[in-house]
Amino acid sequence: MRTKTFDETTLKRLATGYTNFSSTINAQTRYKVISEAKPLLDAQTKCKEIWHALQIADYKKEGTLNDAALKILMDKQGKNLAELLLVKNVEDILDLLDEDEDGFLNEDEQIMIFSTIKERMQLCSDDLCKIHEYGLFKDIMKGIRLLEDDINAYQKTLRARNQKKELTAYHEIGEERLKKFISEWEQKFEDFENECQQRMQELVDIHSKQFEDLNAELEQDTDILKIKPKPILKTLQVKERLVAVNERYGEAQTIRNELKHLEIQEQNRVENIILTEKDKRRRKLKKKQEKEIEFAMLKNKAAYNKMLIRKEQERAKVNKQIKLHLNDITKSQNLASCLADKLAKTRDELRRNKFKSKKVQEYLGEALSISKRRKSTEIFPHVIQTTGTKGKIGVQSTISNSIGYRSVSPLKRTLNNITKFKIKSDHFGKDVPVNISSDFLNNTTSSGKAGKILQQYGKHNKALPSLASLYDDNLMII
Repeated sequence: MRTKTFDETTLKRLATGYTNFSSTINAQTRYKVISEAKPLLDAQTKCKEIWHALQIADYKKEGTLNDAALKILMDKQGKNLAELLLVKNVEDILDLLDEDEDGFLNEDEQIMIFSTIKERMQLCSDDLCKIHEYGLFKDIMKGIRLLEDDINAYQKTLRARNQKKELTAYHEIGEERLKKFISEWEQKFEDFENECQQRMQELVDIHSKQFEDLNAELEQDTDILKIKPKPILKTLQVKERLVAVNERYGEAQTIRNELKHLEIQEQNRVENIILTEKDKRRRKLKKKQEKEIEFAMLKNKAAYNKMLIRKEQERAKVNKQIKLHLNDITKSQNLASCLADKLAKTRDELRRNKFKSKKVQEYLGEALSISKRRKSTEIFPHVIQTTGTKGKIGVQSTISNSIGYRSVSPLKRTLNNITKFKIKSDHFGKDVPVNISSDFLNNTTSSGKAGKILQQYGKHNKALPSLASLYDDNLMII
């Protein structure tokens, strides 16, 4: 007969209800925890490989991974993803990480790949500590802290790309605003030029009508001037009659010849005076019209200069707004980067410290309850204290849930505890229904400020028409 060793006797003796203070772990539980921990010991190196594969999959640096990119990722890192994330195909990755259910993995959801792995390592480290595997516990905690540093570097890289896209988009928006501003003012100047030409044409037509009216008036008015003849002409006419009455025919004929010559001269003189007066009136009207044209041109030039001044003022205002909003975006981006860096460096460590403090309080409470139970046993030895589930070591393994294929990964429950950096802008590139009012005005996050500015000055779709306008009174489609 084989002699029982000391350890076997001890283990058998420790299994009774009276002495249930053993810290020995069940062999099956130990094997389960260690087998789950082994793939995670070099998880930090595997995550680097996954990160490099992500850069290859997103070779356009668009920040989103579609089905094709995820297929490339699975082809290159399918084994590591299966070991670390317990996923088998693209559908499993989307079920696990696609929080907004848009069929793509954005920057935040890409970082969740590594944060989920780190959270699983954290849970596994707690299980290793419970089964007293302190060597593995030390190695996996070292890997966790190294992976946290890598995650911080990864989120900085993705955030820098996203911020660069935001600035590029805002520069494009600024250029579009300037082009729109220039085109609007070119149209304004063109309309002003057409309006000036129209006014000048109307003024020319009015002047032409005035000349026509003046010429008609001058032609119809025969008594335009009352010109007195020369006195000598009147004297000779009287003298001619007197000489003719006295039958002095020779002298009368001489006077008549002289009168004819004087009358012709007087007629020419009067006609010249009338023509001079007509020309004078025409010149006066023309001078008046020239003054009116000059005044109209000065008025148009003053209005043109006023428009130029207003254009420069508004252009300076637009440039200032563009520069001011660019500074606001840069400021919000820098603030978001600082907050994310601080979050990456402190949150997980604070969580661990909080968990440690909670466990210390729990263990101290258990020690105090054991001390009280011993005293009560000494006073009442006939009372037998039985231990419940609290005294047992319960190790919850995530790998036990992964037996068989499931549409939802067993790591889904850990997503609420991981650190999220909010890399993607809240409203940047978001396609919402055109008849939905914008809610970005209520957003006060750092990324929301950039999204607010980008959406406020970006392209907007026109509102959908009313359905009632598509039908007539007989409910027939128009």
